[in-house]
Amino acid sequence: MAMTMRGSSAAVVQLLRVARASGVMINRTKLAKLLYLADLEAVAQGYAPGSGVEWRWRHYGPYSNALRDIETDLELAGIVRVNETVNFFGTPEVRLVLAVETPQVEIDERFAEIVETIVSEKGLLSATQLKDLTYQTQPMLEAQKLGRREVRLDLTGGEPLPDLEPALQKLRAMALTMPPLDDEAGAVEDLAEEIDALSEARKEATGVMLDGD
Repeated sequence: MAMTMRGSSAAVVQLLRVARASGVMINRTKLAKLLYLADLEAVAQGYAPGSGVEWRWRHYGPYSNALRDIETDLELAGIVRVNETVNFFGTPEVRLVLAVETPQVEIDERFAEIVETIVSEKGLLSATQLKDLTYQTQPMLEAQKLGRREVRLDLTGGEPLPDLEPALQKLRAMALTMPPLDDEAGAVEDLAEEIDALSEARKEATGVMLDGD
């Protein structure tokens, strides 16, 4: 039975599918930057970002560590092939290509069209050119004003968002150290899962409060 990908995995596969059809080579840097630009365009058009990942300012501009986990999962599933090679300048490079002909994805049609447009317009740029381009986007300009890497990028162009992860880690730790409840087995584990499940809602609520300042 063919696997149908959803969420962040579907966004990555969609980008690789469009790139293959367009004859565009994709390495790790280009994947991240093109997906970031697609998210940025989706927000500019009034839609939710379709990648489902959290963007931060890292060494080469906007990036999400979740992309490496997605890459690993897709490689293990036999959907993506990861090739380690050397580019024209002799620098090690990791390229990603689809290993299946017709991968099945469940993805928002509007975001799929945005990905196709971004790859068509910017896919032939080099990784360095794409990196430089992303540094000129408003979320990255706002992050650079603070001069502090690792901040969460606000795709609407506002100041970087507050980092809720340290507080979430404390909540998880507290939940796991609580004594079990007599009337419901597994309640502590359920509480920890609920904390994770509500993290996105807390992020949205924080964004609303910030917008009201």
